[in-house]
Amino acid sequence: MQVFARRVECKHIVWAGPLVDTAATLNVADELRGRSCPTCGEVVRKVDFVAIKNSTSSTFDERPAPRNAENKLKKPSNADAKKTRQRLAGLGAETDGLAADLKGAALGLTPPQWRDALAKIPVGILQTYEPNAECIRFRDSTLPAIVFHQGLAGYLFTMNRSIFPLIRMGSLSRGATSRFVEDEKTRSALRVQAVDTALEFLGVGRSRTKSLVEIPMIARALEMPLTRTMAAFVLCHEYGHAVLNHADELRSVGRESKFYLLERSRAMEFEADTWGQDAVIGAFTGGKNLEPSLAMLDDLFPGGAPELKRDISHAAPCVALLYFEFLDVIEERLARHGIDVAAQDALTRRRARMAGKKEPEHATHPSNKERFQALYAHLSEHGNFTAHTWVEGFETLLNEIKDDLDRLIDKTGAVTGKRLARRFRWPRRKATSESNSWADTMTRIDDDDDARIKLQEAFQNVEGQVLELDEDELWRRFEERKNRAEAHYQNEEYAEAERIYTQILDSGETTESVPLYPMLGMCREQLGDEQGAIAAYRRCLELVPGSDVAALCGFYLGSILLEKDLSGAETALTAATASHVPDVRAQAMFWLGTLAHQRGDAEAALRRYREVYALRDSELTLLPRVIPLAALNIGGVIQERGQLAEAAAMFRYARDHRAIDPENRVVAEQHLRAVRGR
Repeated sequence: MQVFARRVECKHIVWAGPLVDTAATLNVADELRGRSCPTCGEVVRKVDFVAIKNSTSSTFDERPAPRNAENKLKKPSNADAKKTRQRLAGLGAETDGLAADLKGAALGLTPPQWRDALAKIPVGILQTYEPNAECIRFRDSTLPAIVFHQGLAGYLFTMNRSIFPLIRMGSLSRGATSRFVEDEKTRSALRVQAVDTALEFLGVGRSRTKSLVEIPMIARALEMPLTRTMAAFVLCHEYGHAVLNHADELRSVGRESKFYLLERSRAMEFEADTWGQDAVIGAFTGGKNLEPSLAMLDDLFPGGAPELKRDISHAAPCVALLYFEFLDVIEERLARHGIDVAAQDALTRRRARMAGKKEPEHATHPSNKERFQALYAHLSEHGNFTAHTWVEGFETLLNEIKDDLDRLIDKTGAVTGKRLARRFRWPRRKATSESNSWADTMTRIDDDDDARIKLQEAFQNVEGQVLELDEDELWRRFEERKNRAEAHYQNEEYAEAERIYTQILDSGETTESVPLYPMLGMCREQLGDEQGAIAAYRRCLELVPGSDVAALCGFYLGSILLEKDLSGAETALTAATASHVPDVRAQAMFWLGTLAHQRGDAEAALRRYREVYALRDSELTLLPRVIPLAALNIGGVIQERGQLAEAAAMFRYARDHRAIDPENRVVAEQHLRAVRGR
């Protein structure tokens, strides 16, 4: 379904492309924020999405219809089964050992009613470096076979060894956000190792004989179950092609080839992805079956093993596609600098075999980025909050690595004689062929003014429908990002927390998001952006005056303006006196008293100090010293009026209060002696 994103303020189209569901839409919205509108040049803060739907389409989340609605597999003849096994052996594929192990594990995850039929499909492992699996059929047999390249398991395992230790799940206890690896040098080495792994499996540079760094045992114990679950997903993906009769759509790979490859179309890949994911997460079996290697977690983590096994099963398919997309990004980056992967020593790579062909191999195939977005959206049907947290953690880490991709490639030493430019950017060029990638679509709109103007004019003449996003998905995403921002703030990662809070509020000021303005302001204060903090606090005061969250923003705003704008500070602190938090209310009234004192209004100052003193029996946990300070100031005002007995009582109270600081305790004692001396 074609979707158009418009900047809300000007209604100019800023993006166009295919989307599959609410989660994918929100991902695109995040990418668009902060860009410039190609028509008016203004910064994009908020977008809405409009779709041109087919008359037969009824819902936004509509998926491709299965080609094989009855899900009946064709029964092969014994002769076909024998021929397929013989031809597979003739390719040099091993069908026992690891192949049999993986096949048995994957079959255990598939629907029971189809296992006997799926078991007849041979699975062979080729000893090649290509990180891929393929559904093939030999010319003299109607039974498909699955080819699983040894490089696939190697690539997934090595990527897990580099990326998994970087995530924030070190203690694996509930609510914990500690990391496996805290040392920044080690974390940097792991990032280099991830890029090094991709370069190796792209056929660029030398292979490493061992890991660059040692990682904790707990992380190493989780690498293999995660890798095995990813491999099971890939194999179940290929089984999905067979179940859905995609294996009927085979094409020749060359005039001399002895076998056909599956036509890698968009609809087929999306269907097989979701079928494979449903198998791995137990949707077909009610969650009863899990990848066998996950059983080891029962001994390692007896308390949280069920949740951990479930989360790995849910996250593994999405993370596997992220790893494949990572390969695509690095290959694209190398191509921009004149490094042709197909020309390297990568004889087993499909793209190398396709070199010289006029038509691009993936003309009808979705990018791995799109496949990840679709699969991540499908996870919402069966997943839970923690599963999404796992996936997003991996995605964030890989995105961070992409941001510094050139620098990291330089560090690997794989590309000699070149010093790549800093920072990763998508290429800015006109597409020469139709692309399914939303990133490429965005580039075409930005670069081609005529196409963009025509699109804008055509859109005005077509009745579009504003997309109604799924409320549950919106709420899940809001909670997920809010919790992530809070974790960053607690870890003193203020820049990342500020980015997420800004992103949430730019996506819409709602009753749920407006209370985040105080946190946004505090992040900006920590980063030294005083004007940005003031803007955040004032915006909250404008939106929800009189509320408790506005009172908190008034408190923070007043504390900033005390030395800069006395009138503004007084207005903000007056708003803060409406807070239901005694500490906030007391400190705001104390500051108002000092402001009145500074302008010579002793009566107003005394009134504010007495309001603070009246809270002395309240439980002040954050700012308890404000009470004795108010008593000290009350004593000073009434001492000047000659009320010595009452002043002495205030000084005595301030001196003896447990929360007063030593310096002011000395001041209170001096005032008390002076009053008594008279």
